[in-house]
Amino acid sequence: MFSTVERDRRWGRLRALMDEEGVELLIVLPAWVTSDSLYIADTIGVTIFPREGDPILILGGEHSNYAVERPHWIDDRMSATPFGSTAPEYGLVTAEVLRRRGLVGRRTAIAGLRGDEYSSVRQPEGYAAHTTVSRIAEAVGGENIVDGTAILGRARYVKGAEEIARLAASVRVGEASLAAMAASAREGVAQAEVFGQMLLAQVRAGADVLHIAWAPGPWGAMRHRYVTPPPGVLERGTYVATELMPEIRGYQAQVAQPLVVGSPSARARDIFERNAAAFDIAVETMRPGKQWGDVFAAVESVAGADDGHMLTLLHGRGLGNDGPLLIPNRDRSHVAELPITANTTFILKPFLEVPEAPVPSPRTHDVTWGDTVVVTETGAERLGTRRRELTVVDQA
Repeated sequence: MFSTVERDRRWGRLRALMDEEGVELLIVLPAWVTSDSLYIADTIGVTIFPREGDPILILGGEHSNYAVERPHWIDDRMSATPFGSTAPEYGLVTAEVLRRRGLVGRRTAIAGLRGDEYSSVRQPEGYAAHTTVSRIAEAVGGENIVDGTAILGRARYVKGAEEIARLAASVRVGEASLAAMAASAREGVAQAEVFGQMLLAQVRAGADVLHIAWAPGPWGAMRHRYVTPPPGVLERGTYVATELMPEIRGYQAQVAQPLVVGSPSARARDIFERNAAAFDIAVETMRPGKQWGDVFAAVESVAGADDGHMLTLLHGRGLGNDGPLLIPNRDRSHVAELPITANTTFILKPFLEVPEAPVPSPRTHDVTWGDTVVVTETGAERLGTRRRELTVVDQA
């Protein structure tokens, strides 16, 4: 568990934001997306969080009736079902608790009603279940309900030292998995075998949830992105773009590493080196006092005038679904004037969109390398320690 010092830091920030928004009660739900729940309670459950007074935790799932006896950040806790069912009716139970505790009629924010620039960025329409929200609204009065996603997003955006350490641990798991890839990948080896060795390395290194994205194919061809064991064998001339997000108690850093079987082409080496140069100029520019538009301009300068477009491929890292989200084919104009803030964390992996590609960002010429970084007062710093290189393997 995170420390009570970290708990108090988060809760203080949340209450300050609630006060700014005139919110008296914040409700965080655990279903479908667990990141907000983990942030506020360091566990998965419904949290009823008043601006003043002690929060209430409602646990659900198998053996939740026993889990209430374990130490948690929140002392006032209960099970959503008497016997720890895996099918809890969170909305019904939350509404009953609100009525029983006299917490109705207050201006109440529910996280997850829609997306936000800093959290739930891949759920622009939110993650909260309609029935759950409807039952809570019946208890507190629908006119008192507002969206609380931005409160969680703004709080989660700036990380504490313990969170950054957790993300660094996730990076170390990812690096162990990449070492297994380099050790097992050879011409003629089944891609699923390499994938499996990478997963095993994540288990051994301490991951709670395993993750690999694997995009193989010959240079210049469209590539499918597998998140389950890929088919086929590694052949000479196969390029693989990988992204790894192993999870430790909800926290997901990311590392990105390209691999090629046999000698890479001169064009692949050139693109890799320019992606690396864009990474370096980005970390130098990512410091408080700058705006994201400054980073975009610095990264784009690396591409040159006549050789495609260098994309600042970047998004927040933390409990998942963190922002801002700067990915291909998404408007970033609203992000350009946002300030860069210290103690924020991102996966940074600049990507050259080459003019010979049939469409923008098709992974046809993908040798993208990336690492999770934290913004400091003097620029961003890597959380990883592996060498920056294009992994090259040959015959078995």
